[in-house]
Amino acid sequence: MALPPIALTIARPVLGVCVPLGVMAAVAPWVPLGPLGSTLVALAAVALAIVGGVALAPAAPLHPRVALALALFGLGLVALALALPPVASGLVGALGLLSVALVVGGAIGARMESSGHLAAVALVSAAVDLWSVTSPSGPTNHIVQSPALVRLLTVSVAIPPERAPRPAIGFGDAVFVALYLAAAARFSMPRPRMTAALWAGIFAAGALAIALERAVPALPTIGLMVLATQPMARDVPPADRRATMLAAVLLAASVARALTR
Repeated sequence: MALPPIALTIARPVLGVCVPLGVMAAVAPWVPLGPLGSTLVALAAVALAIVGGVALAPAAPLHPRVALALALFGLGLVALALALPPVASGLVGALGLLSVALVVGGAIGARMESSGHLAAVALVSAAVDLWSVTSPSGPTNHIVQSPALVRLLTVSVAIPPERAPRPAIGFGDAVFVALYLAAAARFSMPRPRMTAALWAGIFAAGALAIALERAVPALPTIGLMVLATQPMARDVPPADRRATMLAAVLLAASVARALTR
């Protein structure tokens, strides 16, 4: 018997999140890879879960009541995850965080006035994320010092050979994934290309973190991939070019500050 449309609408993003994370947890003890290979596979899986889960959700803007219900449902899942065993906690927590991220990011992306505004979004978010990760006073630094906050605000994934999930990607990164995909739908950008760019941006940040053996913000690489692959995102309206240039200066200053620390 065929599933009703509403069931398929719900099932697609849920499966998009749960399949990659669930498979990693299920097969982790038997993955014949060393530490580097295991970490890269886990990184690919969590990036797929975040981007795939959001991309498989309905592209149309959510009705305000539906958005509110989804956000409250997501917060409830996050709270429930804190009381569950590790593997179940990772799956339920990821669904909760991505539900809230879909509402927040989707609401912003669906209301953008121009595709060219994504350039400023990418530049400013990269600058702020870089400061947040590299500055001792940045929010990210405060969060990572609290295991409870890390568990609450990150999507986790099993890294072989352990089945218990470890924190991997932050809630803020998921919000911007939803924002970019909502903007892509609003301005009829190629959705597969945007999806691939977002996955590559998350994976690139994780790979850099492994190579440098330090925390690396994901929003700079996510934004870079979006701008590199989406010509419409680079088509800044003339009236907004000065503001976009200021955003670029802000990013340059943030990069310079990070390099001199």
